[in-house]
Amino acid sequence: MSLDYEIRNNSLLWIKNPFTGVISYALDLRAKSFTYTLKKHFERKTEREVSELDAQLRQQAIEECPFCPGHEDRSPEEIMRVLPVEIPHWRGAGSTPNPKWVIRVFNNLFPRIPSELTGNKNESYLIVEDPRHFLDEARHPDDLLYSGALGEEHFFVVLRTAAHVIERALENPAIGSVVVRKNQGPESGASQPHIHQQVIGSPGLLPALEAEVRAQKHDPHVWEEIVELVDRLGLVIERREGLVSYLSPIGAFPQSYEVVMPKFYGLLSQLSPELMRHFALAVYRILAFLGPIPLDYEIHQGAGLPLHAHINVRLFPYSNVAGTLNIPHHIGEIAARVRRKVGLE
Repeated sequence: MSLDYEIRNNSLLWIKNPFTGVISYALDLRAKSFTYTLKKHFERKTEREVSELDAQLRQQAIEECPFCPGHEDRSPEEIMRVLPVEIPHWRGAGSTPNPKWVIRVFNNLFPRIPSELTGNKNESYLIVEDPRHFLDEARHPDDLLYSGALGEEHFFVVLRTAAHVIERALENPAIGSVVVRKNQGPESGASQPHIHQQVIGSPGLLPALEAEVRAQKHDPHVWEEIVELVDRLGLVIERREGLVSYLSPIGAFPQSYEVVMPKFYGLLSQLSPELMRHFALAVYRILAFLGPIPLDYEIHQGAGLPLHAHINVRLFPYSNVAGTLNIPHHIGEIAARVRRKVGLE
């Protein structure tokens, strides 16, 4: 047993992350004010009437964006694209005249890992998830399209595209591991406002994967123990076909989620179409619940690990102090709210 935690009066008091060693303390933070930290997120900009200035700013943003249609020459050479006919229920069909693509893939202009370390090949990729820069109902320049607004089928195709890119990266013998990374919002480190995600190939195990492998070697049943505990605490969001998603008490931020396939130790690209759809939809339902708020997610795979995704909500302050993290003690209520919102309760 590698999980260290304490439960009193049927409530989690603390838990130690078996991968990082960080201890999460469950506290009642509902009376604490985060107004100063989150002030701009409470500004109801979307309720304003569209002004001529807003329209000009939105048009200027599109003209300056290297990921918008018509600006394909501003990015590295295209590797692949997904056509509108391949996503029959694409939600942008009515607002994007004569779209030539829905999803594009090309190398990242600024590789995450120097190409000298990956056989002199750039193994950092960008997947532009949609040609739309803004939400169809945008009323302000900050009303950007986000992954949770794409629709289930579209997001499935996005992850299927990521699987193809993973296969491409692993054709390079210098690549030892590959992760899928998404940043949503500047608070999460996104350098471009247009909706996109990354696939990153590394010459060896990336540190986060290395920590997970180390913990799993110490306790081969660590993932099953985590799933058993979150089930006991009422944090499970959904279960299906060897997959479980839950609100995590050991996430990197006060509100984090995980989607895990405890019995599948392969790559995203090795999933059957049916299981890939289940995995994609489990991730998408959480993203749709969270909406446009700042977040990130990573899909970890390979090296004998079960396929899993970490989804971190960046809206809440990062309160890691000396290896401790404060999480809301009512996380069970939050998990129940997610289940109701996505129709699973």
